[in-house]
Amino acid sequence: MASSYCCSRLLLQSQSWRLMLRFSPFLATSPPSSSLSFSSNCHVSSSAQLTTLQQQQQPLPRSSQLVALEYADLNLSHNLDLGHVRIRQHVNPLSSSLSVPAQVPEWNHAFADPTLPLMVDIGCGSGRFLMWLAKRTPKERNFLGLEIRQKIVKRAESWAKDLALDNVHFLFANATISFKQLVESYPGPLALVSILCPDPHFKKRHHKRRVLQKPLVDAIVDNLMPGGQ
Repeated sequence: MASSYCCSRLLLQSQSWRLMLRFSPFLATSPPSSSLSFSSNCHVSSSAQLTTLQQQQQPLPRSSQLVALEYADLNLSHNLDLGHVRIRQHVNPLSSSLSVPAQVPEWNHAFADPTLPLMVDIGCGSGRFLMWLAKRTPKERNFLGLEIRQKIVKRAESWAKDLALDNVHFLFANATISFKQLVESYPGPLALVSILCPDPHFKKRHHKRRVLQKPLVDAIVDNLMPGGQ
């Protein structure tokens, strides 16, 4: 019985690591040695040996570690002249300070070529996803990140400057208030809008805090180029 349990556990663990390596190409962590090779005649003579195998297995990396590994090739510096950056996970989008539309940037200063198709990421967070894309498509598309937490916008701007990326720009903005005027002023076409962290707010009394409101969805649909996404 112990032998069958051990073989099944090792098979599942090996398959899990292979799936992680397949779908996360930037994952640099190697699978545990115990899951790399084993014979079909896996024999465990006692529960003590099973306990030893479990102790030898390396713990799976945390999600934050996996994210850092995925963007490791950006070589982002954390020694920025921003002081201590304490990141709040949530802010109140209905506060008076966030009800003022963001100032439309000088697009010629924001991007080297402001006529390129634009991708907007609403709630871009640290901006690593956009910088990763911008680095791989330097002359095909511009990338605009909108984020409601000002401190991490400043950090993203510093990272983009360090990477010398001229096709990505970050704005401190409440997208539900500012999206429409921003994209309507952009000289090029709006090709793609992504919302990776929509803050669904499941309780009915908090629905007014949701990112996905009808005015924002209408503004996206109305401004997308033909074939936009």
